[in-house]
Parts: sequence; structure tokens; C-alpha cells
Amino acid sequence: MRNRGLLSLIKVLTELVFIGAIAVTLYALVDIISTKFTSIPSYVFQIAKSIIIIGAGVAGTRALGNYIVSALSPRVKEKAYSVANAFKFLGYIASIIAGLLVIHVASAAALFGGTVTGLVLGLALQPILSNLFAGILVIASGLVRVGDEVTLVNWQLPYSPSTLPSYKFFSADYPSPGFRGRVVEVNLFYTVIILDIGKEMRVPNNILLQGGVVSERSEWSQKRIINVRAELPLSVVDVGSLEERIRGLLQDLGVIAVYLNEQSDKDYVIVLARLAVPSGTDWRAVKSEALKRLLKLREELIKANEQRFLCLTKGVCR
Repeated sequence: MRNRGLLSLIKVLTELVFIGAIAVTLYALVDIISTKFTSIPSYVFQIAKSIIIIGAGVAGTRALGNYIVSALSPRVKEKAYSVANAFKFLGYIASIIAGLLVIHVASAAALFGGTVTGLVLGLALQPILSNLFAGILVIASGLVRVGDEVTLVNWQLPYSPSTLPSYKFFSADYPSPGFRGRVVEVNLFYTVIILDIGKEMRVPNNILLQGGVVSERSEWSQKRIINVRAELPLSVVDVGSLEERIRGLLQDLGVIAVYLNEQSDKDYVIVLARLAVPSGTDWRAVKSEALKRLLKLREELIKANEQRFLCLTKGVCR
């Protein structure tokens, strides 16, 4: 672990020295060119120097931010990204301010040239700037945070839910038609999400801001409602008492309602149990346990009424 930390430190120091050397070289080169090409307005060289300073500051801030993540991740895990993002945000602002301070030209020509340049750059960099300001808003508002389990619902992120086989149409769970995963990084330009299938997805912040986010992080709701569905043979159940029996079976799992939801293939009834799972509890484990109990109940009912089941449901009468 110490060797890895030392290597990361050496790497970031090397990057900073390299960035500084390039910036100093380019800055000196601009000074040399400005003395030889006196016909070019001086504000052009000032703008070039400003761009060099901003570029070097952004690159150096990014390198230090990545080092912060690698250094703090073993201790604070996902919170390291929040610290790094805050550092990058402040570093980018400081770099831009430092670059702007280099420009001292206030003549009418410089003002006109700066206006034209600003318009051109503004149009050319519109996607980048929209991502930048969207990133600031996402970070400031806490729309998504590192460690959140989220589902992104956005028409700009094409997603096709599974519709086959046909029994999926009977699913009682509410589907969120979007990509689901865990947020691992939120920076000024894009958000990184590790999907449920293990792949990494990078979403531009302006797209993230224009869509919906279904979050598992609970701020207003203290529970999650889940549905468990099972098919039971009509030949082995008493429909009059079935709901109460299942309610008692799932009582310790937070059952709030049991319904005979549908009749399937004439010989089966679809039972729907609604469970309230407290925030912070693994709802998948609760749903799995409830389904196990329902399947075990079906097995017990079939064994207790085997002859009736075989005759009325399977058509094998003795």
C-alpha cells in the first residue's frame, strides 16, 4: 500500500513538472514572437498567455485531483471523489482568474477583438460551456452524489426494456425505463456511473440535467414499496381465506396488502403481495425471502391436495 501511494505521488509530481515546463516554454515562446512581430496587436499575445496559464492551471488541477482520489479512496472510499471534485472546481476557477489577470489591454481595438473572439469561441464552445454550467448546478444542487444508486430516465439515452417473454407483461413491479447503476464520480463535465452489468457509463452533465433521476437515496420517503407475485393452482386453494393466510405468512416482512390480482390460464390465480421495506434495507433480499415462502406454500398446498391438483389442473384423474 505504501509503495502504491509513493508511486502515485511520484507520478503526480512528474506530471506537474512536465505541465509547468511546457507552460513556461510556451509562455517564453509567445514573448519571443511578440518582439519579432510588432505589427500584431499586443492584446493577441496577452490572450495567448492567458490561455497558456488557464490550460496549465486546469491540467495541474486535474492531476492533483486524481491524486487526491487515489490517496483518499482507501480511507474514505466514495467520499474521496467529492473532495477531489471540490478541489477541481476551486482550482479551475483560480486558473481562469489567474489567466484573466494577465490581460491588461483596454484599448478600443482590444475590446472589439475580444468581443469578436468571445462570440466565436462562445458559439464554438457552446456544448462544452453548457456541460460546464450544468456540472456546477449538478454539484451545487446535489442532484446526484457519489455512492448514489440511480436510474437515469432520459430520451437522449436510448433504452429498450425487455418485453419478451410475454409473461413479463404481468409483472407487477413498476419499471423505470432507464440505465441503472451506482454513481462513482461527478465532475464539472460528466458523471460516471457503474451500471448493474459492471460497465462504466459516462453521461454529459447537460443530458443528466435535462432528464429524470430515480434515486435510491431517501430524503423524503422512509420506505420502498415492492411487489411479489406468485401463481397458485385454483384447485388447491381456498380463495376465501387465501389472502389472510398469505398476510400471516409474510407478516414479519412488512406486508401491507395481499390481493388476488389476476387469473392466469383459467386454472391458476396470480397472488400479489405488497411489502413496505424500510430505507437502507436490501429490498432484493426481502423480495427473495417473500417469494421463497410463497413458493414453499404452493408446494405444501399441492402436496396436501395432490389428487385434486392432478385431476383438476393437470387432467390426470384416477
